[in-house]
Amino acid sequence: MKKTFLAIALMATLGVNAQILNVGTTTKVAVPENVKVSTAQLSHDGKWVVISRQSSVGLDKLDLATSKMTRISDTGIGFDLRIAGDNKTVIYRESELRDNNRRYTTLKSVNIASGLTSTVSGATRNTFAFAADAARVLSANAGSHTSEALRPVASINRGRLCVTVNGVTNVIAPQGVEGRSYLWPSVSPDGKKVLYFLVGEGTFVCNLDGSNPVAQGVLRAPVWYNNNVIVGMDHHDDGVKTTSSKLLAKRIDGNTTQVITSASTKAMYPSTGANNISFVTPEGELYVINIKE
Repeated sequence: MKKTFLAIALMATLGVNAQILNVGTTTKVAVPENVKVSTAQLSHDGKWVVISRQSSVGLDKLDLATSKMTRISDTGIGFDLRIAGDNKTVIYRESELRDNNRRYTTLKSVNIASGLTSTVSGATRNTFAFAADAARVLSANAGSHTSEALRPVASINRGRLCVTVNGVTNVIAPQGVEGRSYLWPSVSPDGKKVLYFLVGEGTFVCNLDGSNPVAQGVLRAPVWYNNNVIVGMDHHDDGVKTTSSKLLAKRIDGNTTQVITSASTKAMYPSTGANNISFVTPEGELYVINIKE
């Protein structure tokens, strides 16, 4: 009996830190001394990143090879920005206070080669999600489809999890609606699965119709690395500041987990692109992990 218990314990330990990704070097990215990075989104080829700053609004493109930084928006915010499939178009939100201090959000895009900026979706008080394919954008505004269907889009409407497929938006609610609050939704690269976080319970992956939710543990700000692997942060705080945070990679069958960052670094808010994974720290540092083939 004792041997059996030890064998089970050993198997559980191996499952928690089994190799999923072949982690190479982790590099601290050089940024100007006065820049404290708040958010970062890797390009699809993993060669550059769009960052926002802790101290102000606005977005910058940062070349990872040369550390050259180029301003692409003075008013954009880093939350949930996307880079289109052409690897040239950045889609982002602008937020402003209007009448009676009510906040409105506008969806915009900028071509980083030409600098040309355009409005994708006009100012609204409703939340919306969006996806990008090539240089085109699909947005789902307050649970309704607002433009050409390109690929499935996951969105949050008043805490409910919604998925837009072929222009039709439905609440899928894998764990129900009443008393539930969903966060951080995204659709897998192949458009077949939905990744989301359920407040009070953790991270899950389900089918597009909400069926077969598979628990992934408590991974905050989860993102897709590929169709079978997700990356998120195991984050802890004391109510005021972050006390510890590490990045975990996990197979979506829910059985295998790998720690991919050092315990000495508070790694937060991962982003993926090509064979790279970026993350930021509470101190405003930016790091990139190279994943070997």
